Amino acid sequence: MVWRPDENSSAIGWHLGHQAHVAHFMVRNLTAAEPSPDPELDGLMDSAQPEKFRGALPTIERLTLFRETVAERVHARRGDIAGGRVNSPDQMTIIGGHLLTALINHEYQHDQWIAEVRSRDLGHQIPDVPGTDAVCRIDGYLVLNPLT
Repeated sequence: MVWRPDENSSAIGWHLGHQAHVAHFMVRNLTAAEPSPDPELDGLMDSAQPEKFRGALPTIERLTLFRETVAERVHARRGDIAGGRVNSPDQMTIIGGHLLTALINHEYQHDQWIAEVRSRDLGHQIPDVPGTDAVCRIDGYLVLNPLT
């Protein structure tokens, strides 16, 4: 979780926390106006912070709780939007769809980096590409296929 290939690279655990940080930041700023589930992690998990200044990572337990809480909030907010339990439900449906696509593509971006580091530096096999037309590879990254 804390191992880094070099001082200018982020730990795998940072990427896992960053994925959740971005997801909740986007949800709370685009659809929900709710507070961060762990404000102390916001600065650490922000990609604007240079790698060598990101400091110590939280414990696996704290990171897991953060990711689970963010996942619950994303699902709850998406459910509220799908159920029309929001102001401007038609607008939020459009925003929610694009938001979910962006979050998934962001996850794929970090999954690619993690897979490459695990392969190159730790000797693990890169996972197979999902067997579906719903994703494609653009610029070396998996993304939701914009043509489906």
